[in-house]
This record gives sequence, C-alpha cells and structure tokens, in this order.
Amino acid sequence: MHTPRRPNKPRRVIYSIDELPAYCDCSDVGLYLRVNPEVVARIAREGVLRGAKIGQSWRFRKADVLEYERKLFGLGGEGDTH
Repeated sequence: MHTPRRPNKPRRVIYSIDELPAYCDCSDVGLYLRVNPEVVARIAREGVLRGAKIGQSWRFRKADVLEYERKLFGLGGEGDTH
C-alpha cells in the first residue's frame, strides 16, 4: 500500500516579525526567514547574524533578526527612498 508523501513544509509559518518572541531559537528564525534551522545556525556561527550560543543552541533577539533582515535586503531607515 502506497502512503502519500508529505510535502517538505514547516508545520508552522511566521508571517510577521511581530509574531517572533523577544528571544528566539534557530527554529523560530528559520520559520520567519523560510530557511532551514541549520542555515540559521551556520550564519550565526559565521558572525553574519548576531546571536548568543547557550549550551548547544543559539538564541537571537528579535531586534537582531530585524537588523539582519534589513542588511540582507538593503532596507534602510524610515527615510529610505528605495
């Protein structure tokens, strides 16, 4: 008997930065950025995304995730005309 394949999608999606907790882990950030949590850990290890390693897991402040997103997409402040 053939069982249908489950699509490779996260069970939950974070649509807005407001949905992130004040301090998040790789899974939360991955859901928001739509990347694998291992990718989030790698960019944190490389110093691209500011975070703190507590034990074996990474923790990120919501403000640091927002700063990373702004750098990634070239979004400036409120006076940005792009």
